Amino acid sequence: MTRRKLELLSILVCVASAIACDSTARNLNPPPRAAHTDQAAQALTLEIPNAIWEPRFFEALEKRTKNAGMTSLRKAVLPDGDVEMRFWYDRFEVIAGVIVRRSGGNWSASYLRQREQHLASSAQLESLGTPRSGWEVAWEKLTNEGILTLPDGSTSNCSSGALDGIGYVVETNVDRKYRTYRYGNPQWAHCLEAKQILSMEKIIFEEFRLASLPVERR
Repeated sequence: MTRRKLELLSILVCVASAIACDSTARNLNPPPRAAHTDQAAQALTLEIPNAIWEPRFFEALEKRTKNAGMTSLRKAVLPDGDVEMRFWYDRFEVIAGVIVRRSGGNWSASYLRQREQHLASSAQLESLGTPRSGWEVAWEKLTNEGILTLPDGSTSNCSSGALDGIGYVVETNVDRKYRTYRYGNPQWAHCLEAKQILSMEKIIFEEFRLASLPVERR
């Protein structure tokens, strides 16, 4: 074998060895995989009370919202500047409520009305018009009453003591923070928080020209 051929053979062996070593190193030390984390969930702060009412109510609520094509508010990471509020009424086998949202600078409102008491699938989403005072003023009224800060009734010792009647549940998603809280029969309670939730209800009634609760009564 000539000297030239020996040199070429030596080069080929070195190249083959380098490739094999590189392949082995990659197998032994594979590149780190992208973390399978839910960035949306990480970006949203959840404030959910550890109360008996919470899982029961939202399980029942999902049966209505799903039928109306609505997604869970506690899983939504809204763009900066967007807000959403859901004011729910829970009465016997009926759940209905008013939804106010600002998306991309544009406001809208709707309410979920359950047409038949014993039929969750009868819930339908209907549009509401512009509030009497305008969007910004109406929203300011609600925030001034504490719609973004009110604690859950179970933590504020604000209870009417009544077993029957209507429950008020609020959900808000603002500045990447989701909150929810509930007050049962606030019309019979004597705490400040009860007065605030009733004031919110009045504001919603007046601003959106609602004659009564958006609930079909028995």
